[in-house]
Amino acid sequence: MEGPHGPALTFHALRRAFKTSIAEHLIPEAQWADHAKALVRKLTDKAHVDSGLVDWIIRK
Repeated sequence: MEGPHGPALTFHALRRAFKTSIAEHLIPEAQWADHAKALVRKLTDKAHVDSGLVDWIIRK
C-alpha cells in the first residue's frame, strides 16, 4: 500500500510522530501545518515538504 508519495508505513510513522509531538508540546491547531513541515524536514533532511503530505499528516 502506498501513502501520498511513497510507502504507507513511512508516512504513517510520520503521522504518528506528528500526533505524539503536538500532544506532548500542546501545539495549537493553528500551528499544526508549520509544525508538520518542520518535523518532516527534521526527520527526512529534505528542504522541500509537499503541501499534500502536510495536509495528509495534519488531517483529523
